[in-house]
Amino acid sequence: MNEVNRRYFLMSSGLAAAAPLAARASSLNGANSRVRVAIIGVKGRGGEHIRGFSALSKDNVELAALCDVDESVLNQRLSEVDAKSGKKPAAFTDMRKVFDDKSIDAVSFATPNHWHALGTIWACQAGKDVYVEKPASHNIF
Repeated sequence: MNEVNRRYFLMSSGLAAAAPLAARASSLNGANSRVRVAIIGVKGRGGEHIRGFSALSKDNVELAALCDVDESVLNQRLSEVDAKSGKKPAAFTDMRKVFDDKSIDAVSFATPNHWHALGTIWACQAGKDVYVEKPASHNIF
């Protein structure tokens, strides 16, 4: 039996997680060729999500919106993105407003753990693609 090391597993899992977005972006044509992503929760880990998705912008991914309940954190991140890219994403303090926005294709969750499951369900119900990290919920119930 072949043994898979942790580093290989994590690298391939990350590629597998990003594959649907990349496939979707590469299958689109013309003006609709950009996958518009919103990041929900932008304080700690959300900053890494911003950097990661911003790096993909040349590959047909647009950082379209940021969402955080703390307006001071949200405004700080918006300013950082604007300074680096010259584009200011849309701003939301309520994730449900992100799900209502028909121009957003995908959401990335960097919220506290207890919001992962419910936010993911709401996003899927709204027809969004979702990236959410472990743990997928606060507890098994």
